[in-house]
Amino acid sequence: MNPTMAEAQLSRQELQALRNRRAGLAIFQASWILVFICLIVVNLWMRGLSTAWPPPGVQPLSALLPTALTAMLIISSFTARRGLRAIKADNHAGFVRSWGITLLLAVVFVVGMIFEWVNVPFSGQYSNVFRLMVGFHAVHAIAIAIYMWRVFRQADEYGALNFWPVEGGASLWYFVTVAWMLFYAVLYLI
Repeated sequence: MNPTMAEAQLSRQELQALRNRRAGLAIFQASWILVFICLIVVNLWMRGLSTAWPPPGVQPLSALLPTALTAMLIISSFTARRGLRAIKADNHAGFVRSWGITLLLAVVFVVGMIFEWVNVPFSGQYSNVFRLMVGFHAVHAIAIAIYMWRVFRQADEYGALNFWPVEGGASLWYFVTVAWMLFYAVLYLI
């Protein structure tokens, strides 16, 4: 079954409920991305107050590990998408394989970010803002990964006509990816 045909088989009421869920999730994500943007603005504002960023005597953070982790996070969004397409096509084996890869990459990403969080040297505002941004993102990544783990464990309950929990999880994971890419640019590239 073509993934787009999955929605065509929903009743009018089921399709409206799906649209409402999607709209609710979009509103939720838009409101939370504003929080992430506020943290970015604070970071950039603090930099504008300083004559040098990082402050004198503070070693800039290496972008090597975060770049590798960011690449894995981007790949995990593609595997989440593949899992969503698989479940819409009633391909449970494909869903389990793709979603499992997504979860594995999520764990590696979170562990790597915790490593970064723990190992940034204390240096006042520089390390405090870094820890706030990385910690805020890590909490979201962990919460969404737990939700995705729950969906993974209940894979047999989902299919072409009951895919919203998978779609919601994938959409939330895309949010994790986009939010991290914004933070990554501010913390490691600018």
